[in-house]
Amino acid sequence: MTDSIHSLRTSERTVQDQLDAFNAHDLEAFVATYAADAVITGVAPEPIVGAAAIRDFYEPRLQNPDLSCVIDRMVLFGDRWVVAQEQVVNDGVATETIATFDVVDGLISRASMLKA
Repeated sequence: MTDSIHSLRTSERTVQDQLDAFNAHDLEAFVATYAADAVITGVAPEPIVGAAAIRDFYEPRLQNPDLSCVIDRMVLFGDRWVVAQEQVVNDGVATETIATFDVVDGLISRASMLKA
């Protein structure tokens, strides 16, 4: 059974909540935007699979106060696919990234990052 709060959240709101948690360096809120079996590709050599692995990967990164992200543009395809043009800033250096998010029942089930 899906948590009703998550199922009522739009795909764009889920992605925005994920971004807000990332920028607040709030690991638990960040992980909470992902499904328990979510897969993230493009940020590590191998896919990051599952909430525990997402937490382990992002914990040291979110401790960096010089890490942030801005979404320049966000487009919704259907009701669950979000494509975002982002600027990920680390130590004052911005990297353009195209991110795709597959949002199911208010949680990100799959995310893929392509860095310029």
